[in-house]
Amino acid sequence: MTTPNPLGRRKRSLRWWILNVVLPLIFVAALVYVVVRQWDELTKIFEDPNGDLVRIAVLVTLGHFLNSAEFWLLYRAQGVPLGLWENWMMFTAGQLGNLLPGQVGTIYRFKYLKTVHGLSYSRSGSSFGVNLVVTFGSSAVAGLVGLFVVSVRGGSPAWWLFAVFGGIGVASLVAMMVPLPSVGLLRGTPARIWSAFRKGWEELRSEPLVALAVLGIDLAKYVMVAWRFQLAFSLLGVDESFWYFLVIAPAAGIAGALSFTPGGIGIRELFVTAVAAGLGSTLDTGLLAATIDRGVMLAVSIVFGSIGYGVTWRRMKEVEATRAVDDPGGAP
Repeated sequence: MTTPNPLGRRKRSLRWWILNVVLPLIFVAALVYVVVRQWDELTKIFEDPNGDLVRIAVLVTLGHFLNSAEFWLLYRAQGVPLGLWENWMMFTAGQLGNLLPGQVGTIYRFKYLKTVHGLSYSRSGSSFGVNLVVTFGSSAVAGLVGLFVVSVRGGSPAWWLFAVFGGIGVASLVAMMVPLPSVGLLRGTPARIWSAFRKGWEELRSEPLVALAVLGIDLAKYVMVAWRFQLAFSLLGVDESFWYFLVIAPAAGIAGALSFTPGGIGIRELFVTAVAAGLGSTLDTGLLAATIDRGVMLAVSIVFGSIGYGVTWRRMKEVEATRAVDDPGGAP
């Protein structure tokens, strides 16, 4: 009996082409249209740089490292002897790969953990399920805290922002207290996704200290994301308090967790623009700020992702070569 290879080639369905090619192209075209329309305003940022773009790049790097540290804690809780630096390199390689269609980066991370540390694909998937739950919980906390402070300071956020973050918070609390049910009606990919999510959440429920640590790291990450957006909006002449952007930051996090397009293209910008509009910003300003942040994030992902890919690919080949020597017959 052979084990399916998640990297194996197969015929792409129409839905795959729509989600991974057609929609991203539409989103990119829309972003290009907005950028061209606001080109004069954007060129001023590069004509008179003040270091904010560099600060955004540093914050992107630190935020990615914290995000990778969340997964490191989860892998360690599963008994995987993964080093912090090794995990960081694997994460950056995955970030680079996810700029391509089909979540190639996530599959690459799964393959690395399987090859080097013997972690099954289902257990890797459970870690992603845990991280997804934590993302929702920390998003609710950050969003509601930001909304509360903005309101106290005289702001008038849209009512639906309270409803959305409140609903996410309630759902997270319910999931923490009530075991998730198995859904027998699901089949195929939806069934596998739900199974990984459910297994991951149950593992998290059995490790409350790990859950709290991961939640704390995720909240620290949102502090950095909020600072990034504060810098990006300031480049466009929008000066608001940190708390204003603490509401916007979770929108980017949720979009990253739920996005189905390569690199979350379009989805992330849509979420950030919608929340910014709910706080009083114009649609163009929200979209341009998200685009500035996207551009810097893309550059960081290419630089660090290339390094991470080189390190992890070499490590996988070393492990495979060692196994070939130890077992020249290739016993299954």
